[in-house]
Amino acid sequence: MAENTQGLEPQISDDVAKYSQRFYWLTFALFVFRLVLSHYLDLTPDETYYWELSRQPDFSYYDHPPMVAWLLALIRLIPGETQLHIRILTIAGTAFAGWVLFAIGRDCLNNPRAGFWAVVMLNFTPAGMALGFITTPDTPLAIFWSLGIYAFLRALNDERDRWWIVTGIALGCGALSKYNMILFVPGVAVAILTFKRYRHLVKTRRYWLMVLLAALGTLPIIYWNIQHDWISFKFQLDQRLAGNSRTLLQNLSEFVGGQLGTIGITLWPVLWFAALTNAWSSFKRNDEKRFFLAWLTVPALFFFTRTGMTAKVEANWPQIAYLSSMLLAAEWMCEKGKGMRRIYLSIGPSALLAVIAVIQVATLALPLPPKADISLRLHGWRQMGELIKKADAKTGNKLMFVGQGATLTTLTGYYGELPSARIAEIVSTGNFKVWLKDRVLEPGSDIIYVDDNNSSVAMNVAGKFSSHTSESFDIIEAGKKIRTINLTHMMGLKEPMKFRR
Repeated sequence: MAENTQGLEPQISDDVAKYSQRFYWLTFALFVFRLVLSHYLDLTPDETYYWELSRQPDFSYYDHPPMVAWLLALIRLIPGETQLHIRILTIAGTAFAGWVLFAIGRDCLNNPRAGFWAVVMLNFTPAGMALGFITTPDTPLAIFWSLGIYAFLRALNDERDRWWIVTGIALGCGALSKYNMILFVPGVAVAILTFKRYRHLVKTRRYWLMVLLAALGTLPIIYWNIQHDWISFKFQLDQRLAGNSRTLLQNLSEFVGGQLGTIGITLWPVLWFAALTNAWSSFKRNDEKRFFLAWLTVPALFFFTRTGMTAKVEANWPQIAYLSSMLLAAEWMCEKGKGMRRIYLSIGPSALLAVIAVIQVATLALPLPPKADISLRLHGWRQMGELIKKADAKTGNKLMFVGQGATLTTLTGYYGELPSARIAEIVSTGNFKVWLKDRVLEPGSDIIYVDDNNSSVAMNVAGKFSSHTSESFDIIEAGKKIRTINLTHMMGLKEPMKFRR
């Protein structure tokens, strides 16, 4: 056995050098490309929502843990208030997550080629292309999830404390990033308890250091929820994971369609195949590393599939579970004697779809119906911001701008360059439920109401005022109308108006 290992060493060394060079060139090219894209494309509505969270730092928030807001708040200490302040977090974070995936392939699996192709998968799916520069809570989640994978694989056979400490920090910070981090725990538990040689670890100091650090990460979230009647947990359980009245076929079709559209029609089945086959075969081979990678994926995939049968599952929710499966899929694609055929067939359609998506986002060339074209979410908001600034200047830079919907309100705040005190959301969605809890608009007040013709309740609100004037503006991008923004100046509030409902 020793002779075989020695014989492989020169080949492994050559692969490390070759694929390291390819990885760094690919990462550099994507980093620069995303910088350019981030400057060219407007922020998405969700990004400005997280930006607003960062302007009002707290221990946690109504719909998300605090990490994305905390990191954005730190970055915003750098002078200026550009889009890059928001997106550099994701551009750098995606590069880091990619480096960790490559390092797992190189250091833990002795397969730098698989590590490289896992990085290609991370970046060249429609979801990966979007999440590579659009800042969401998935950004810090991916950073700490990937770091947790690497650290735990190193910790398993290390009697020192250091990798267990890193694993605990990753788990704690991941918990502060997104509630999905809880799905990391079954993988750790199953890996330790399945193999007899690791069961003694639950009695060691290093194991409990990991547990303690992971638990510390939940304390800010728990403390905030105690202060706010557990509304965040209620929201997750009662709304996001609650069942709906649609049929099983409708729910499941939407879930599967979302995954095929964001991962790829060939890659998504391959990721499932790699996880499921390794979940059993790695156990038979007594291979704890690939066993852990498989069982880090399988529980999460089954959880979201089961949830998707009865409730709406957003396409991005299961994405984090694919990271470990990408390494396993890459090994399957790179099996000796298979050439590039498996790689082309598995990744090719996803990469093509990702390229088409980027072209559409940049040019709006495809004649898609506005309601079906999600790329419109990255256009036209700077135009709206100029309209907001003009309306603000015209009314003395003192009125409150009231938006319809949390994200439209935060878009108004960001691109209109308004302070947090002068924006409010009319029906209290998102964290506005907390910010506007006791907010009352006094009689005689004027506001400017902002909506985009999407189930507008402007006239219902206008009835509470003595008079109003309204202007509508078409937002034109690439020669087509993508939305209409309405600004309604409402004057003379008749009686006190509460925002929270």
